[in-house]
Amino acid sequence: MSLESWDWFLRLVEKGTFTRAAEELQIPQQTLSARLASLENELGGKLIDRTTPLTLTRAGEAFISYAREQEASRLRMLRQVSEVTIGGFGELKIGISNMRGRVLMPHIVKQFHRSMPGVRIKLIEGTNEELVHLAERSEADIVVASFGNVHPGVAVRPLYKEEIVLILDPQLLESIVGMEAEKAITAVEENGLSLLDNCPFLLETIDDISGSIARVELQKAGIKPKGLVESENMMTLLAMCEAGLGGVFCPTNMLDATADLTGGLARIHLSDEACYEIGIGTPASAQPWIPAQMFEDVIGALFADTH
Repeated sequence: MSLESWDWFLRLVEKGTFTRAAEELQIPQQTLSARLASLENELGGKLIDRTTPLTLTRAGEAFISYAREQEASRLRMLRQVSEVTIGGFGELKIGISNMRGRVLMPHIVKQFHRSMPGVRIKLIEGTNEELVHLAERSEADIVVASFGNVHPGVAVRPLYKEEIVLILDPQLLESIVGMEAEKAITAVEENGLSLLDNCPFLLETIDDISGSIARVELQKAGIKPKGLVESENMMTLLAMCEAGLGGVFCPTNMLDATADLTGGLARIHLSDEACYEIGIGTPASAQPWIPAQMFEDVIGALFADTH
């Protein structure tokens, strides 16, 4: 029985359709369908119902646990072998937000691949809540996120502090507060966001850090946000903010990394609750693996002076 067939079965279940699985595996759909039929014939039972999306039969549910166990065992073997192979081997799964990845990954990946050119990095992007769940379910080797409370099964290493600020087009700020931008910034920081009661806001979803903090800050100021737009894409929100459409709550390090777009926007500092820790989360039960440890070292060295 071919172990490759087991892998193809897992990709099929993961993707949910023959089309997406075949694209992932870079094989014709007919080849994948024929291989599944051969596997089912060897096992003596139907594994998948050809519905949309595909669903497992009872036999398929029984088989998939063995297939996943086999995949995990083979991965551990390949990783151990790779530790004595120059350049490494395998796939390192990194969970990180879109904007944080934009800021951090170019430098980190460049440094990492100098020592581990044979290791492929797969970025899994999502909201902070999605990334934390990813770490809890051990579905990534490393997750960069704000972990806040204790998360069973996840080992967290502090990395650096982030701060959310409110940014607005200076002309929009002046029109709302009724004074020049610099004085308006001081007035809002000293007297609170209630001065911006009539400001339209461009918000990230509540599942992400900036979206959650934004709603807390606005609630404290007694403001029911007049949200023009809600999005998971911070770059889209920043572009609309630069066009003068509304205020955006965004981490300062991401503003610094996009200074060509956001350099002319007014920044308003918020309460202490708008500052939080970003950490590296790894599965506590994970076996030591040199590429994962090296990736941690590279990203840790980038922020060595912040702790």
